[in-house]
Amino acid sequence: MEVEDKPGGLARILEVLDGDNVNVEYMYAYVEKKSDNANRHLQNDDRERALQVLAKNGISTLGAEALKAL
Repeated sequence: MEVEDKPGGLARILEVLDGDNVNVEYMYAYVEKKSDNANRHLQNDDRERALQVLAKNGISTLGAEALKAL
């Protein structure tokens, strides 16, 4: 997913996930110099549900090809 690279960017996403009871098992961070956003890989127990919650809240996610390009 893409996270605003500023204080509170990740907190906003975690609040969204917590509000819909989506558990986060662990997370990786990636830096991409192509944009002002930071990228995070999030592992949880229900991928499809997490994607739905993120999309519902306007949070963009990255596909497999975008991840390979990092």
